Amino acid sequence: MAFLHGGASATGRSHLDKGTSCEDAWQVIETDTSIAACVCDGAGSASHSARGANLLASSVCQAVIARADHLHSPTCVLALVEAIEAARQTLSTEGPLSDFHATLCGVVMNKEQSLVFHLGDGVAMGVNSDDWDDFVVSEPENGEFAETTYFFTLPGWKDHLRVFTAPKRYRTWFLMSDGAASFAVKTSPWRPTPNFMKPVHDYLTGLPDTHARNQALMSTLESPDTDRITADDKTLVWIDDKTRL
Repeated sequence: MAFLHGGASATGRSHLDKGTSCEDAWQVIETDTSIAACVCDGAGSASHSARGANLLASSVCQAVIARADHLHSPTCVLALVEAIEAARQTLSTEGPLSDFHATLCGVVMNKEQSLVFHLGDGVAMGVNSDDWDDFVVSEPENGEFAETTYFFTLPGWKDHLRVFTAPKRYRTWFLMSDGAASFAVKTSPWRPTPNFMKPVHDYLTGLPDTHARNQALMSTLESPDTDRITADDKTLVWIDDKTRL
């Protein structure tokens, strides 16, 4: 396989204290020539947001990986939109869409470029791992107040779906929910944290397999240090094109 990847979701302290489960979800799908990854953050105010987040992550990843050889074509974006619509339709048969609120943050990468898609908060950051001052970021979009954002289950979700292509030199990607972003990146302006992202990247690159990388990320997200920073659920996904090594 041409790519390395790892991911984890850790239940936030606020949920652990209440005995509730993590409402984040993530998905990675890889082929010989491409990779797709999604992070979805279920809203704490929605009763079945974990279901919405899981279905959204799975549906979108499957849709975009099937079009990964055509990232330059409108067909990939169309497949993305159709996958979100299909997830909304499925959930509408299970209850009010407002019960399934979730955000979306993702990327699909082939040998030539990456396509980033983002709805709501969370952060997607692509890095030129030969020069950590060279990066591209998709920032969170919040609502009228800092603690509000946009969800795929809202009527006007298409107005807030952001999609862009990133040049080939960005072959390392970090996707994160807002809980993980609270310590994994710097803000004003948004940029990598040299004491977190690069050490994490270097460590994950040296691990033998995906299971080891997933375990390493879970250990990081569950550490007492992160709980002191945020009580929210925390999800972090890392993908890297190993052909550049």
